[in-house]
Amino acid sequence: MAEFILGNPLRKLARRHQPLRQLLWRLDYALVWTLKSLLQLLPVDLSSRMGERIGRLVGPLMRRKSAIFRENLAIAFPDLDQRALDALVRRAWGRAGRVLAEYPHLATILEESDRLEICILAPVPTYADPAQPAVIVTPHLSNWEVVCSAMAKLGIANASLYSPPSNPLLDRLLADSRRALNCELVPRDNSARALMRAMQQGRTAAMVMDRRVDDGRPIRFFGRDKLSTLLPAKLALKFDSALVPVQVERVVDARYRVTFHPPVRAADPAADENARAADMTQQLHDLFEGWIRLAPADWFCSKRLWAKEKGAKITPLPEAADAAEIDSHAA
Repeated sequence: MAEFILGNPLRKLARRHQPLRQLLWRLDYALVWTLKSLLQLLPVDLSSRMGERIGRLVGPLMRRKSAIFRENLAIAFPDLDQRALDALVRRAWGRAGRVLAEYPHLATILEESDRLEICILAPVPTYADPAQPAVIVTPHLSNWEVVCSAMAKLGIANASLYSPPSNPLLDRLLADSRRALNCELVPRDNSARALMRAMQQGRTAAMVMDRRVDDGRPIRFFGRDKLSTLLPAKLALKFDSALVPVQVERVVDARYRVTFHPPVRAADPAADENARAADMTQQLHDLFEGWIRLAPADWFCSKRLWAKEKGAKITPLPEAADAAEIDSHAA
């Protein structure tokens, strides 16, 4: 928000000057708190629709983020002409606005019985006995936050990975809304140990995993290698747990269909662990691709996913840091 109001040069200056950075943090917090407080006064569906209008209006003015949206969507949908791509970016900003506007209403989405339609396509032990943990994964599609709401309705205690915003004031504000999700929030950095501990205690590990991870493995995504985490697959293999991809679809306004797909398994059970984990991660990315193609405007791709220059070389790394940490600790 500060980038939009005060400009990119001031944002860069704030990185080097702590007092200015803290001032901008407080400004961001005041703006988001005010918006959240106003949206909280509205019925949830009206708030969602208002969020779309705000997203379509404000989002394209954030040039840096809009450029990243455009780069990612241009790679994922290379057949779109410039006009169609511009329209898709605007729609994507509108859907992002809906997600933001629904944060104050996460408790309502969980509590009202007609807001979450849960579809289970294949049984796994966790559904019958939540004390047997699984690993749940989803992309940033529709409103990915409601996956935790669906697990809460199924009685599945979980520890969910999240990326804290750089502004700690916003982090606390979002955490207040996320309390309605009934899950333990695990910060992204050095998360493997916390997720292993949660699974040892009988809780399911959950994470959104379509972003680039700089110390990850190259995985094909929309025809290009993207550095991706193997952490979900490694956890599933280590604990002999189901690796379950979950799809969220917006039905209308703040009503969702949450589909628990059949577990992903390695094609070659005899392969070494790294090969099995890479294979399972590739299968997940193939699924995510298909879901995104069905609803491209619902994909929140606000971070650069691929190497910036077309054809830039991506060097395979031995292992993602978090995935390597799993191997260094006994289950």
